[in-house]
Amino acid sequence: MNSAKLKLSTKMGYGFAETGITAVQLFTQIYLLKYYTEIIGLNASLAGLALAISVIWDAVSDPLMGKISDNSHFKWGRRRPFILFGGALLSVSVLLLFSPPNLPSQWGKFFYLLSVYLFVNTAMTIISVPHIALGGELSFERNERTSVFGWRLFFSNIGMLIGMIVPAAILQSLGDESAKENIMTSRIQAGEIVSLVILVSSVITFLVTKGKDGAKVEQNKSLPFFQSLFSVLKNKVFLILLFAFVIATIGRTFNSAIALYYYEYRLGLKESQVVISILLPFFLVLMASIGFWVWVAKKIGKKKPAFFGVFALGVLTVIAYPLFPFGELHPPLIVAFIGGICAGSILIMDSILTDVVDYDEFKTREKREGLYFGIWKMGVKFSQAFGIAITGFLLDAIGFDKQSVTQSAEVGFRLAMIFGPGVGFFFILGSILFLFFPLTDEKHIQIQRILLKRNQKLDVMNE
Repeated sequence: MNSAKLKLSTKMGYGFAETGITAVQLFTQIYLLKYYTEIIGLNASLAGLALAISVIWDAVSDPLMGKISDNSHFKWGRRRPFILFGGALLSVSVLLLFSPPNLPSQWGKFFYLLSVYLFVNTAMTIISVPHIALGGELSFERNERTSVFGWRLFFSNIGMLIGMIVPAAILQSLGDESAKENIMTSRIQAGEIVSLVILVSSVITFLVTKGKDGAKVEQNKSLPFFQSLFSVLKNKVFLILLFAFVIATIGRTFNSAIALYYYEYRLGLKESQVVISILLPFFLVLMASIGFWVWVAKKIGKKKPAFFGVFALGVLTVIAYPLFPFGELHPPLIVAFIGGICAGSILIMDSILTDVVDYDEFKTREKREGLYFGIWKMGVKFSQAFGIAITGFLLDAIGFDKQSVTQSAEVGFRLAMIFGPGVGFFFILGSILFLFFPLTDEKHIQIQRILLKRNQKLDVMNE
């Protein structure tokens, strides 16, 4: 087990692939639904259904990908080849997603979106599950792991900025932001840039982590896939953490999917104003807060800061968003600043998951990082599928008219209730559930000591 302090270049190089992964995720979460409903002309319910089906497939395939990478034995490592191959596939799939052919029928548009987004999510599984599992294996030391996932979140936020700002900046440069031709051009060009980012970032991570993908796998006969899957799902410690994070992620998905609708039709703001004056400051503050949350976790442990960060974000969301006045930028900017600080606590969740993997190894004597992170990603993506599907149906239910450039005050109010209390409810519920997480920092330190002694004995026996 590697308990030595990692080089900064290793931690940064590992995290860099997250730039492309997250750029694709945010680009699709913010712009895809609106693009296909308003520009391509697909019914909102059908668009939501296509996205949900694709994400569900992505979720189901995640544990299988984790199991595959756990048991792979390539000369380049068991995780790194998938990062390289998945990055190449994801790069191609993004190009296709925002460049649909001219399809006159609703079902033609539906099946194109469904098939290409299935391609996107399959590629996403191939790269993202081995990548996050590799992060848990780079170091055995608790604070180093928190630092590793802090860098992962840092580059994730750079990816968020790319996926969020590039489409809006291109659209603004084209002039009329409401012209369909300009919107289509901006999305196609943004897709090309995001495609290049995912390709370059995955190659860099593959190269920089050379020699670090060498986690020892015990020669014990591993359980079959479904038996391993069910054994993981019986781990109550893991389930509490998983459910808390999944519930909070439903709120994050609602937030991303409905954001542009809320700001445009409730507050009367242009896309470029929203992205540059509200969302950009939010993510910059979030990035700046990462070091603070790593420091807090070292000082007082992981559980309290994770709870208070998510809970505060939920309360803020419930109260603030229904109250913002029309056409004003300053109130949502202030809330974005506070929310960015709270949202930085999310990095602690990924770090806590590595503690749960240690607990599983302590109980089973198996190293199953890939399977655990695969199920983790599966849960997250099920919540995203749920959030995306419900968003599409809610837009129809509240009377949103995709053919109109304006919406009624009543529709605007309903958007505010979804974006405020609707999103905040899930943050608050997830944080409360997390309070029942039983693996304390003290227990985990004891488990690590036992694992270290156990593996030292194995090393001596194998010499």
